[in-house]
Amino acid sequence: MSASPHRSRRSGVLPTVGVIVEGDAEFLALPLLHRKSLIPNCPPLKPINLHGVGSDRKPVGIAKLIAPRVNQLHTARCKQIVVCFDREQRTECAPGLAKAVSTALHAELLAGGKAIPNVAIVVADRAFEAWLLADASGLHARGLFKNPPSFRSFEGHLGAQERKGVVELTRLLGREYSKTKDGPALFEGLSFADARKHAVGDRGSRSLDKLLRTFGV
Repeated sequence: MSASPHRSRRSGVLPTVGVIVEGDAEFLALPLLHRKSLIPNCPPLKPINLHGVGSDRKPVGIAKLIAPRVNQLHTARCKQIVVCFDREQRTECAPGLAKAVSTALHAELLAGGKAIPNVAIVVADRAFEAWLLADASGLHARGLFKNPPSFRSFEGHLGAQERKGVVELTRLLGREYSKTKDGPALFEGLSFADARKHAVGDRGSRSLDKLLRTFGV
């Protein structure tokens, strides 16, 4: 018997990508990539919020934390699953940490009797706010920041008071930065073409570019 029409995927509709994120700002911001067509051909994103991972949690601990959520999204028939969390104060480089968590997650899923393909790990370096600061000059030019940036690239930096960009965003806005209000609004205002440029001399974010490439855009 053929599938009912309302269950068949329409031609040209991209399959949903499951996204496991660390906090509220990412949970609110990332689905805007598809919902508001911020980047052409970005697939629809189904987010799950971990409400924090903890900067002292080791790769095995992170794997144990996210494995149930990976299973949940796999059961929901997400063709691809992307896990995104912050590097925070960890000494490991973002790609190295992502690889360690990926290895631990594979072992954790196998221990639970599952081998789930197409699960990618992306580590924000050092936090979601670094992605906003990757286009600080552009956000200022477009009137979203009151003050111009005094830094070039923020990727990988802990920033003032080791708050991973919160102090810098407060200075640029000219008022206190709100993760849940300003985070998504600034993300929507990014020039992603500029924010993802990370060659020598560029201001952009390597980890943001990695995330977007993982989404296929």
